[in-house]
Amino acid sequence: MPLDIAYSIEVEDFIDPDKAYDLYWSGVIKDNHAFVCPGTDCLAQVTCANLYVESQNMKVVPHFRIYGKHGRDCEIFNKKTVSFIQEPLSTQQKERKPVSSATVDKFILARPDSYYDLDSKNKGINLAEKQKRVRAKKVIRSAELKKTGFIGNIYSVRMIVSRYIRYSKDGSIAHRFINIKGKDVSFKSFLKLINKQKIADLPDYALVYHGWAYIDKYELGYRVKFLNSLKNDNGEDFITSFFIYDDLIDKYEIKNLVISRIKKIVVLPRPKAYVFIYGKPQVFKSKKNEKYYANFKVNNLDYIDVNVLPPF
Repeated sequence: MPLDIAYSIEVEDFIDPDKAYDLYWSGVIKDNHAFVCPGTDCLAQVTCANLYVESQNMKVVPHFRIYGKHGRDCEIFNKKTVSFIQEPLSTQQKERKPVSSATVDKFILARPDSYYDLDSKNKGINLAEKQKRVRAKKVIRSAELKKTGFIGNIYSVRMIVSRYIRYSKDGSIAHRFINIKGKDVSFKSFLKLINKQKIADLPDYALVYHGWAYIDKYELGYRVKFLNSLKNDNGEDFITSFFIYDDLIDKYEIKNLVISRIKKIVVLPRPKAYVFIYGKPQVFKSKKNEKYYANFKVNNLDYIDVNVLPPF
């Protein structure tokens, strides 16, 4: 049974592998072994594999792996569905589904202010002390989770790519959907390769576009230019690009991850990367050279993912 969530001893809450990855790169989580099984009355140890790996590909998707001994009443041990549930994702979906059978993930366009917060009462307590009281704390958190019916939404393109890879590997991708602004879209159609399409033929709503791109240093940050260009109705190429500005990087909680990847790329003889961006391309004409461009606007670094290698 895939382990969708685990209890983090450091955070003292249930989280999914994608949030664990975010919290590690933002400096909140320090130890990839500081997790336990989410099952009832179970303290089996869990590790978050690939937590420390900043380059994403098919072999390094973050995921939980159990390596400890389960409790006798643990649902995982007894091959039963863990009873944590997700909140309804639309007005049409009234019933709540078990995590293991959920087919819709919800993409939230802005993280809540509390996303990176820790309980202030626990900040001064070391990991060893937290481990001693994990059973009592876990029982309380478990009851809260079952009452509110809420876990792990998607908050970034990086999470979308990670889940796309995970669902492709476990064979469930055809039945997986992503909900954004109340609209359910299949995972397969939500990611679109930039492949010389005409702008007019693209959907009128934002998607995750992806493809190879060059990245170079720019006066106020970095310029990302896709190798394949989108086209106008006459089949002529638009230079297809976007900018990553330094002030956005400075404000981003996971800046270490972004900077680490970009720095690896810009020093290469051919500074090429595999890039994902959530948005809708807009056409504009440059006043400087009167050329037409298809640009994506980036006002949130959660909307992009930059990879040294293609993750597929």
